[in-house]
Amino acid sequence: MIKIEDFTFYYSGASKPALEEINLEIGDGEFVLVTGPSGGGKSSLCRAVNGLIPHFYGGKVAGQIEVEGRDTLKHPPKELATRVGMVFQDPENQLVATDVEREIAFGLENLAFPRELIARRIEEALDTLGIAGLRHRQLYELSGGEKQKIAIASVLALHPQVLMLDEPTSELDPHSAEEVLAITKRLNDELGITIILIEHRLDRVIQHADRLIVLDGGRVVADGKTREVLSSNYPDIEAIGLGIPPVIRLTHELKSRGFNINKMPLTVEEGQIMLIQVLPKAYARLPRPEAEQNNKPVIEMEKLWHIYPEGNTALQDISLKIGEGELVAIIGRNASGKTTLVKHLNGLLKPTRGTVAVGGIDTEETTTAELARRVGFVFQNPNDHLLADTVAEEIAFSLKNLGFKNTSSRLSRTLDMFKLAEYQSQYPRSLSGGQKQRVALASVVAIQPRILILDEPTRGMEYRLKHELMDFLREYAGQGNTVILVTHDVETVAEYADRVVLLSDGEIMADGSKRQILSQAQLFSPQINRLVQAFTEYGIPDDILTVAELLEIIK
Repeated sequence: MIKIEDFTFYYSGASKPALEEINLEIGDGEFVLVTGPSGGGKSSLCRAVNGLIPHFYGGKVAGQIEVEGRDTLKHPPKELATRVGMVFQDPENQLVATDVEREIAFGLENLAFPRELIARRIEEALDTLGIAGLRHRQLYELSGGEKQKIAIASVLALHPQVLMLDEPTSELDPHSAEEVLAITKRLNDELGITIILIEHRLDRVIQHADRLIVLDGGRVVADGKTREVLSSNYPDIEAIGLGIPPVIRLTHELKSRGFNINKMPLTVEEGQIMLIQVLPKAYARLPRPEAEQNNKPVIEMEKLWHIYPEGNTALQDISLKIGEGELVAIIGRNASGKTTLVKHLNGLLKPTRGTVAVGGIDTEETTTAELARRVGFVFQNPNDHLLADTVAEEIAFSLKNLGFKNTSSRLSRTLDMFKLAEYQSQYPRSLSGGQKQRVALASVVAIQPRILILDEPTRGMEYRLKHELMDFLREYAGQGNTVILVTHDVETVAEYADRVVLLSDGEIMADGSKRQILSQAQLFSPQINRLVQAFTEYGIPDDILTVAELLEIIK
């Protein structure tokens, strides 16, 4: 049992509370989904439950939190660790050993568990997550999904009654995300572990959660059974910029048009049952054919291979041309070669074989510094960008480093563009994950490169800011610039990309318009496309990708 009474918390030096008058009770065995916009207090709530707030983070506290009868203000995280386990957003931030077995043993050894018990707990954790085959693997060899499983295993070995996961699928491809969530659900169903899951991507997780808690501005703005909250609180949670799953947005749009829908669907299967009620009034209109891209190539790869020093072949025989003004999404499973591919465009990596030309210049015949003026690169981990003491200095650093003049006007415009003006004097690394991502983006976009590469830019970003970012990127590409998006977010790709390149095991499996690649793509098919596949006999086109396209057909 977790009991939170009138809990308020200020981080050191903050003028606004990160959490304000929180009153919650979470019962044993519940599966609770916590969501809300960036900076809304989600991660702070979890840190308070496991005692990191205030024992590690400091700050001002009022109110009380009890976990299994223990006051978190009086019991340090060390004592709470065997009751409340925490899996952080980036698994690499909590992986400290060199191999899997040592990683799982690390927490147990630090708490001085007996050797025999440690050995037994390691076996239990490996078997529970189905990862016994990884026992002797080095951590650096693992994929993102495998690392996430190891992080969960290391926490489970402590036998916590509560397992908290902070956006565990944000770096995972759809298949790996489904695996991790299925494991989490099984732990809840079979072992009775209380699950508290923080997530922006509700379409992946809402079917698993018994209860949905929405935070905004450090306050609870909605709390109840998942289906009821998404039905009755829809206007409020949509207004704060929450990423409502497409099938739920479709349902509310249909209800607003007068369709009588009794049950709010949470899954594609339930959405198909709902859609049967309205299809007799449907008629088919094929989407307009998309204009072909015949723009002048600014990126040309010919028979590109990349083999890492340890012998891993990451790319093989890649030939690809990307034109000016294109917005291209590169998708694929974890470790398929996406990031390796784009790192060749700014000189961070050089071809093992083949050639890469950017703006007609061979990347092997120029420096990374020269390419930086042409190619802006936003890394997957925003911490890789953050060097300065304030947000304003962080953005100004890129401008000054590349010799730009009159940086103050560019700085001001960029702060406003990314809604960072109120944070300009704050230390960047103290911000939330989504806020740090915006700072990293801003520091690169400020130089206005002709080619802009973004590696998982929407990770940890709520729908409203994601929507604003993608509108900006579409406008940026419309000005003749080239935008390349590496992402697992197929819903964003379906709405905004012009073209999709699908990688698998270092090879291009498919390259074409988003409609050609995403329709019926199984793992990489957006939710609405999966929804309509059962209704081609009704005249519904099987290449519908978005809510807006489907609503044009259902009258």
